Parts: sequence; structure tokens; C-alpha cells
Amino acid sequence: MKQWKQRIACLLAVVMTMTGFFPWNSPVSVHAEESVIKSSADGFEYRLKVYESGIKEYICTSDTTQVYDNYQDAVKGLADISRKILTERKAEPFTVKIPVEIKADQKVDGIEKGSNPFNDAVHKETYKETGNPNEGQGLAQFLDARGNLLNDKLDKITYDETTKSYKGVFYYHMLSHQYAERYSKTITKLKEVIDSLNLDEKSDYEKCKTIREWIGKNVKYDREYAKDPANCSRRNAHDMTGAILDGYAVCDGYANLFHYMANATGLLTLFEEGYQIGSGLQHAWNLVKIDGTFYYTDCTSIALDKDGNATGEFLLGQDTMFNLTVTPKNNDIENTYSNISKDDWSKEHSVCKGNHNLVKTGEGPATCETMGYTGYYCTNQGCIYRYRDYNKEPLGHNYDYTNGEITQSQDCTHPEITTYRCTRCKAPIEVETKPSLGGHKWQPGDIIKAPTCTVNGEQEYTCTVCNQTKTEPVKATGHDWQINKILSAATCTSNGIARYICKTCGYGENHTINATGHKPEIRNKKEATCSSTGYTGDTYCSVCNKKLSSGETINKKEHTWVKQDNIPATCEKGEMEVEKCSVCGETKETQISDPLGHDFREWKITKEPTCTKYGTKKRICKRCNEYEIDVIDPTGHQHTKIIDKKAATCEEKGYSGDLYCEDCRVIIQLGQEIAATGHTWDNGEITKEPTQTATGIRTYTCKTCQKTRIETIPMLKGHHWGNGTVIKEPTCTESGEKIYHCTDEDCNESYTETIKATGHQHTKLINKKDATCEEKGYSGDTYCEDCKQIIKTGKAINPTGHDWDKGTVKKAATCESEGIREYTCNTCKKTKEETIASTGHTKTEIRNKKAATCKEEGYTGDTYCVTCGKKLAEGKAIPKTDHDWTITETPATCEKDGVRTYICDVCHTTKSEPIKAIGHSYGAWTTTKEATISSKAEQQRTCSTCGKEEITTYGEKLRPTISTNATSLKLKKKQTTKKFTVTGLAKGDYITSWTSSNKKIVTVTGNQNGTCKIKAGSKTGKATITIKLASGLTKQIKVTVQKKAVTCSKIKNVPKTIKLKKKQTYQLKPVINPITCTNKIKYKSSNKKIAKVSSTGKITAIKPGKVKITISVGKKKFVSNVIIKK
Repeated sequence: MKQWKQRIACLLAVVMTMTGFFPWNSPVSVHAEESVIKSSADGFEYRLKVYESGIKEYICTSDTTQVYDNYQDAVKGLADISRKILTERKAEPFTVKIPVEIKADQKVDGIEKGSNPFNDAVHKETYKETGNPNEGQGLAQFLDARGNLLNDKLDKITYDETTKSYKGVFYYHMLSHQYAERYSKTITKLKEVIDSLNLDEKSDYEKCKTIREWIGKNVKYDREYAKDPANCSRRNAHDMTGAILDGYAVCDGYANLFHYMANATGLLTLFEEGYQIGSGLQHAWNLVKIDGTFYYTDCTSIALDKDGNATGEFLLGQDTMFNLTVTPKNNDIENTYSNISKDDWSKEHSVCKGNHNLVKTGEGPATCETMGYTGYYCTNQGCIYRYRDYNKEPLGHNYDYTNGEITQSQDCTHPEITTYRCTRCKAPIEVETKPSLGGHKWQPGDIIKAPTCTVNGEQEYTCTVCNQTKTEPVKATGHDWQINKILSAATCTSNGIARYICKTCGYGENHTINATGHKPEIRNKKEATCSSTGYTGDTYCSVCNKKLSSGETINKKEHTWVKQDNIPATCEKGEMEVEKCSVCGETKETQISDPLGHDFREWKITKEPTCTKYGTKKRICKRCNEYEIDVIDPTGHQHTKIIDKKAATCEEKGYSGDLYCEDCRVIIQLGQEIAATGHTWDNGEITKEPTQTATGIRTYTCKTCQKTRIETIPMLKGHHWGNGTVIKEPTCTESGEKIYHCTDEDCNESYTETIKATGHQHTKLINKKDATCEEKGYSGDTYCEDCKQIIKTGKAINPTGHDWDKGTVKKAATCESEGIREYTCNTCKKTKEETIASTGHTKTEIRNKKAATCKEEGYTGDTYCVTCGKKLAEGKAIPKTDHDWTITETPATCEKDGVRTYICDVCHTTKSEPIKAIGHSYGAWTTTKEATISSKAEQQRTCSTCGKEEITTYGEKLRPTISTNATSLKLKKKQTTKKFTVTGLAKGDYITSWTSSNKKIVTVTGNQNGTCKIKAGSKTGKATITIKLASGLTKQIKVTVQKKAVTCSKIKNVPKTIKLKKKQTYQLKPVINPITCTNKIKYKSSNKKIAKVSSTGKITAIKPGKVKITISVGKKKFVSNVIIKK
């Protein structure tokens, strides 16, 4: 680092020295000179830097650039890193450099402004309250450091139009800590104290009360320090180390201690500063979150009873705090946190639980600046609630401008100031009664100390009016360098080193010689022509021959076209305009008319379709003989019938039959076997009755086929029959008899049973005669050998006829003459002759036959007799056949044509024809991006076939618009407001700047989203605030700054009549004009037994009736009539 930077670093180390910070578990600061110390911030480390002057410091940085997509992300990201580094404090002293890149479509006012609101935003985010006692105010009371967004050379950062971003570092100057040991002791003791209080199981209220009681018993107000801090031996009354280690503190020391202890025990606690009402002295206090709601508490004066217990109300509402005790320095906390109680804690949480019995205690008079009130207290035993009804407006100051005291004399740079006092409260007001003389009139300065190369000189000036002097630095001359020696030469890519000596003072130091850089030259360059591409050439370094970059292809040049004769239109092509390049001879054809189109004849079937196969048809163009073939779909099985069907019977299976196509003679579906139906028997009929001596018979008949079956019916019970005796033998033709006797004693019963005739069992044929070829025969009679009777006569048998053999050819027949065949009977050997007819040309063959193909004609062939060789007929020529095409298709898509391909199964000839692209089937347009101030709306539609998306813009960009919640503003001197807001911006638009026409009258700081902070100065007057949008639209707001407080002129947004039911509630939301009115809103019920209204405007209906609710803002009132029904 150059010496001037070393001296600046030393100066900053002195100016920016701050007290240290060490959480309980943090490592002790590094005092030994370690070269690198790791940080808890990811990727960051402390690196030791030793300058030539001997100064040493650590730089906490990272080799990785933190890249953020927008302003807000950068604020949050840098704050997170800063908080970790500032909290850990691992080195002493140290500087922080955070490499950063912030992306932005355009310049950002928050970064461009000289005061740099960006730095303020990072600071605010770094020190925001998190509930961690070591962060927020816990960090700020010991180290309140502010970073700066700078470029890499630590100068003002600028916007890079090329990268659309800001690139640089977020830089904290040299920081150091002096009280590390003291703070470490404080933290150790605090941990012991908090552990001893046993707060883990206690409620939020009990925790707060216990912490306050401990502070009240152990810390005293340091009146000696408050009276004369310069001569007081104690130096730490403003931070919690004074309270813990010395036992003394002033208001912010108390507030810092309570902030740490309460947050450490789980109570979210805030730190706030402002002024005491009446005295105007600076003061500090806390807000603590009890059961989800914030209350104000002030530990500077803690009331304890004789036993050390807290007495009285110590959790105050906003009304009590700001009307009776203090005024905040700003409204940042009140604008950030919405859950701040308006009422004291005891109003709802005392022993009364909100059911107070209030008794008037007296009147509090209004003063010049504070409202007067009527005081009440609760008479219920043990209740500490006190209520003040602020019902008297402040009187305002009454300054005596006839009796003033000059408290500042007029001189070159100062106006005359006269101080006047209020006749009531003696409060002073300073008024400028004479302007300054217009500044010093300096005579030419005298050099009282000459500058050197590295040290500034001094020049003294004297005012010719008042003789006041001033001294200004004379810039150091800087070294006048000359090269003494080249230590290492620079190359194309590597820096060199040279020794430089100052001509003036002789000081020497090594300087870097920048790398010379490559000296590029182009190689392999090639010019483009109309027939071939060119090449820009590769870039090489002419010094080191390194290839630096590759070239790019140069598109072909345009042809020089010369018109030729046109080509007439055909069926498939329109008329073509022909041009020829005069340079390379290439031709191009441009269609200038539609094709004529084919003029096809009627379709002719070339292959009949079958039930299952495609057929083809063909048609020929009359003009060009081009033909096209189309596919004929298979006919399907059109003529079918059921065959081999057989019905099932009682005993035999059936068959449903096969489905048979009569066209292609194929069974296309087999039938199914049908199971036999089985007999369906009737109930049977007794065809023979049973007796005591014979069984009976029951005959069953099938209802379907009439077949019968019998069942034996047992004999009737009674006699016991013997085996029986045959009394008549049966013969061939006559029955016999068999008698049965009952074997029972004393029973002579018998019955006779018939024995079936035997039939003719032994027979033979007699009188049989065989027939001959020409004579009859006899079959013979059937004769029974048992009964000696002819039981069946025979029949005559016709002659058998001759059994001729195949015959023998005595004379062979020819194709055209008869022959003779002789036959012999195989039985009787008799012969006969028959004529053999001429054979005729019965066996022929085709010769010279040639099948027709797709490529050539065929020939049916000549007919010859195979027997005699005679040519019987000549053949005919067969025309060429059509191709037997097999057709395949590649379907067309939305954008690409398909193709139908034909392959001949015979000759394998192929051809194809295009299938036109079907075109996209887009759905309806849908809006995908709304219009903004900088771009039109976008719509998209999608093809339902292929899913292709098409995007278009429509409409116009949005017209810039702007709305505000006030057209003009009134402010009291030094009043601050955040109530003014900008809304109604068109999408994509935002605020780029807030400016005041007179910053002495009013200042404004605002955000892109429309919120802002407007602050009146100490002078009255008028100014204009201009709001500028990114779209260029501007809006001006007139601001008037006055002496008096801004009072209410109108109460809006409250109904004149409100109708409620019993126990129903209604929230009043009055809108106060002007918005900068400082008066508080008050609510009052004319009959609290019918309806009551809270301090926040919540009406609760109690019982039926009518009541008036009065809304008061200063002297302005509005009455709403409330009607309550059952």
C-alpha cells in the first residue's frame, strides 16, 4: 500500500476506534500475529497485512464475490455477513472488505445518491432486533459501525452498463476494541446473575418483574457522571458494563442492561430514545413483549417496597408513556411494530381483570406542550390501575417577542440570534434577528509549511474583516519517479518488476510493470464468395504465437442473378422464373404461379380387396400421364353362415356350428360343443300292478325323445314262496308253466308263473341255389331242427351278371380314329368286343407361355396335343400387369409432410408420394404475462396435436399512473411523518426519486414501494416534494411547515348510524384529515351501560338501546349514533 493510504488507515484507526464485543462463547480476540484466521461468515477469513511503515492490521474478506439479483437482496445479504463479522470480532484491529456485485436493469437512486441510502439500509438491517441479546442494541451499545459501498479502488461506485450491475466492495474502515476484558467480565457476571434468578418456569410478567427488581436493588443512578462526566472517575455509565461492574448507570445504561437481560431470558425487548416531557432532556427506555403485546418500561427509576419488591405500574401503555412521560426521537419502532398496547398492563391484567371501580382523583392542568387530564384510580383492593383522561388541549407557548436577549452576535459567518421566552413556562425560542455578514473575506494565503513528496504542507489565510485565520493543507507533491533498474521484464501475460527512485527525495520502491498484453494478428483468413463460405481468421499473438481466439465462418456472399427464360407451369409445378448467377453459374428457380394440378381420369380398380387384405385403385392424369394409386380398405367378411351345426339330444352332445365366410371360404370362428340335454322323464305309469305273488312294473317315458325305461315294483308283502315246480315245459313257440306254493304252516296258497317260449334255437338252410351270370338262384328256406318245421321260406336271387375284366385292346384308338377292346367274364369266361372311340386331343399342353410382369408383356402360349404333337391353337399377347403394391405410411405432422411409400411385391419397384402437413390445431390465446409500464402483455397458445407453443404480444404498454393519500401536507416545525404514501402505480413502475425543493424547509427520504419519511426543518415556510417514477411520470406535493401543531380538520370513514345486536362488536376505523395531524384519537360512549368503546375504537354492544359514540381528535368531534337491538 502506498504511504498516503497507510496514513489514511492510521487516521481511520483513531477516528473509528470503538469498544469491543464478545458473546459468552466467542473466542478471545487474536493478539498474536496469525497470518490467517477463519471467520464464522461462510468463505471469509482474517488475513494479516503488514505495511512498509510497520502498521499491521487484519483484513476480513473473501475470494468469492457475493452476487445479488436486486437491491433488497443485497441489503439483507450484506447485513447478514456484517452482523456475523462485527459480532465475532476475531482480530484486533481489522478492516472488512466484502466483494459484491449488485445486479440492476438501470441505475438505482439508493446507490447513486451521495448520502447513499443503501449504506443506511444495510446499517439498519445489520442492527435490527432479533431477540438475541448479542445483536441489535446489544451490539450497537459497544460497536456501532457503518459500512460504505465503494468501487475496488475505494472510490465512489458507478453503474456498469455492460454488465448491468454495480461491482465493488462493501467496506468497513479499520475497527478496534478497547474494553474486551471488561466486557468479558460483564458477560460472565451476567450469566451468573440470570442463572440465580431461576426464571425458566416463570411467566413473561414474572420474568420482567424479577429482572427489574434485581436492577433496582443492585444499580444506582450515577448523578456524579450525569452532572460532570469529564471529571467523574467512572467512564461507563452509558453501557451495561458500568451497571454490572461499577454498580452505576444513567438512563441508556439502565436500558442497555434491561435489553440484554430480558432478551437473554426469552423476552423480546427493544431500545428506544427520546426526550423527557417538560425538561426536554434526552432519555432512554425499553419496550418489552409480554404475552404477545409490547409495553413500555423505564428502569431508570424503579420503585421498590421495603422488601425489595416492585410497586406500582411498571408496564405502561403508549397513551401514558407519550402523554405523561416522554416523546420518542422518531416513530421508527411505533411504525415497525403494530402490537404495542395503548393501555397500561394493569388495565386488563390486575386483580380486577379489567372490571375496575374508578374514582376521580383530580385534574391535571394542560401546559404549553402537554395535554391536561382528569385522573382516576381503581378502589378495588390490590389494584394498581390508574387512568388519565386527556381532555384538555396543550395551551401552546406564549412568547414575549418584545423582551429578548441577544445570545449570539452577528459576525462573518453567524447571524445575530435573539432568545425570547414563553411568559408561562419560560421555554426559550431562538430567532434570527440579523443575517451573517456573508462569510469571511480571506486575503491570499501564506505558505507556512512547504509540502514534501509524502506530507502535506500548510497555507494560512486571514479574514480582512474579523482577522480570523484558517489553515488549509497544501497537497503533497507526490514522488517524481524514474526507473532505476528492471528487475524482471514483463511478458505478454506476466507482470514484470522495476525499481523506481524518486528524483526529489531519493525514496525507492518496487513497482509492477504491467504485462504487455498480446499483440494480435489474423491468420488463416479467407474471403467468402457466392459459392463458398469465408473465414474471419484465427487471432494469434505475433510475439508469443499463442492462439488467442478462433475465427468465425463468414456467410456466403449474395449471388449476382441474371434473368433467364421462364419454365411453363405443369401439373405439379407452377410457372418458374429462372435466374442464373453471372459469377458462379448457379441457377435458382422461383415459382410465380400456382401449379395447374392433375386432371385425373376415373378410378380403376387394379387389385380387388378381399375380406382381410387391402385392394388398390389407380387413376391417370389426362395431361402428364402421372398416376396415383390409392388403397381400398378390406371388405371384411360380408357373407357368412353357420356350418356343421348339430343340436344336442338327451343322450348325445351337440355343436353350435362354425362361422364360415362364403367369400373367402375360411372358417373365421370355431363353434363350441353343446352338452347333452339329458332325459326329461315324466312321473312314470304303472304298467303292471304288483301282487303278493308277482312284482309289478312302472314305465317312465322321456318327454323329449319318448324313450322309455322301467322300474320293478316289489311284490306285495304277505306269503313266503318256495322255489317253484315246472308243470309244463316251454317249446319253440309255446310258453311253459311253473307253480309256487306258500311254505307257511297251515297255508295251501299257490300261484302259477308263465315260462317264456324258448324260440327256434337250432336252425339251418335247406333248398339253397347259387345264381350264375345269366341264371337265377334261391336263398334257401330256414328249417328248425327242434320242431322240424320250415320257419322261413327263401327268396329268388337275380342272375349275378358277367364280371368282365378290364379288357384287352385288340386295336388301339388314336387321337382322331377308333380302336377295339375285348372283355372276358371272370366267372364264366365268356367274351365280348367294344369299339374304342377316338381319343381326341385330350392331353394338351401350353408351350411358349410367358407371364406378364410389371415391366414387360406376357404370352398366353400355344396349345399342342401331347399325344400326337399337333399344334391345336395359337396364344395371345398379355398386357403388362399393374404393380402389386405394398403400402406403408409415415404420418404427416403439424409442420412436416408425411410420406406414403409403395413397394411392388413383384419387381420391387418403389415410389413415394407426400402427405401434406396437417397444420397446427392451436387452442385459444391465453394471457401469460400482463402488460407493464415497460412492456406489452404477452399471450400464448398451444397446439393440441404436437404441443408447440406460440407467443405474441398484444395491446399497449400500461399508461403511467400515480395516486397519493394527500394532495398537500402541513407539518409543525421539526415534525416527522411516515403517513404519506404513494399508491396506484402501474405494474412494473416504481419510484426512482424523492426530492425536496427546499431542504431547509423539509427533507424527504423514500422507498421504491411508495413509503417515505418526511421531516420538517426548524424554519417555517413552503416547499414542494417531487416524486419521480421510472416511467418518467412525476407528482408534486405542496408542503407547508408551520409553528403550530397540525390539528384535525375533518374526521371521515365513520358511519352516522351503526346498528348492532346485543354482545356484537364493531371496530371504528376513522380517517383523520390532514394525515399529519398529531392529535390522538379519543372515543367516548354517552352510556357505557348500553355500549362501551375501547381506546382503540372497538364498540361492544351490552344491552338494547341507543347511545352516542363521540370520536374526538383535538377540538374536532364526530358523533355516531349506535342502535342496539336484541
